[in-house]
Amino acid sequence: MKTINSLDVRTGTPKVFGAGSTTFFPVADARARRRDVLPLREALPLWFAISSPLIGLILGFLGAWFVTWLTS
Repeated sequence: MKTINSLDVRTGTPKVFGAGSTTFFPVADARARRRDVLPLREALPLWFAISSPLIGLILGFLGAWFVTWLTS
C-alpha cells in the first residue's frame, strides 16, 4: 500500500481534500509567500513596551545601589 506524501503532489497543483474543488493548502501559494515584515509604526511601540520595564528595573537596581553606597 502506498502512502500519500506531500512530495507526490506537483508544485503547481494545489492539494484537494475530499470531493469537490475546495483547496485547504495551495502548494504554489505557500512557497511563494514570505514572512510579513512588522511595520515601523507597530515595531516602535512594541520595542518600547518590551524595553521599558527592563530599563526601569536596571535603573531601580542602580538607584538602590547608589543610595546604599551613599549611606554606608
